[in-house]
Amino acid sequence: MRKFGFKVFSSNLQTIPTLFEECGQFARTKPDVFLELMTVPTSTMEDFKTIKQYLKDVEVRIHAPHSAMGFDAGNKELEKQNQKFLAVAQKAADLFQAPTIVVHAGCGHGSSYLEETVRQFKGFKDERIVVENLPDHNSHQLPLHGNTPEEISYIMHETGCGFCFDFSHAVCAALHLKIDPETQLKGFYALNPTVYHLCDGDITTPKDLHKHFGTGNYPLGHFLNDLTDPDAYITMETGTKPSPHNDPLIRDYEYLKSILKA
Repeated sequence: MRKFGFKVFSSNLQTIPTLFEECGQFARTKPDVFLELMTVPTSTMEDFKTIKQYLKDVEVRIHAPHSAMGFDAGNKELEKQNQKFLAVAQKAADLFQAPTIVVHAGCGHGSSYLEETVRQFKGFKDERIVVENLPDHNSHQLPLHGNTPEEISYIMHETGCGFCFDFSHAVCAALHLKIDPETQLKGFYALNPTVYHLCDGDITTPKDLHKHFGTGNYPLGHFLNDLTDPDAYITMETGTKPSPHNDPLIRDYEYLKSILKA
């Protein structure tokens, strides 16, 4: 059974706590729904304990902070900060008994940045880490690595981590690098992903748009039915602004269920 993840941020606790309450209530009624919790570095253990009360009896997986929050495994100068930020995610994973922690590959193009990410991942010494493939540049136009199957495969081989397959990142990177998107997607799928990230978007542009399902032109039926495993964990990374209620997430969940082949 494929499971579909609602993406929430730990910082939502202060801004829209109703989202946790509503997501928890919905997930408890659906055996194929889980939550992926993005751990913001400023969140405390008390925050996570409060969130856990909202999400009682709900399966939770963890996403570590990324470059927009100051985490960059490709930067040696940020190693101590990276360790500190990852520790927040690790403590949350301990509390929720989460089997995976999604961690982005780092910034920078070239082998030196890739090797630094490998070195820091080895130092993290956490078997729950799954590396996420990235677009060619982030939202601040910083170059990124981990945007080809070859680079992700290398990180996995050298560190023993798992893999989080982000469809939109793969398409965006392929278009930027002038690689056939289908070849890129199949190359990533061949790496046996542990987790998947899915949103809608524009198949003609290298921008990661995080559109709600049905509002873009990604071949979502193909992505979902042909390029995810029958027991896949698929986080819905839709929408650019968090909603105070879970209605948009429920609509996205129902859309994927409607196109999922029996």
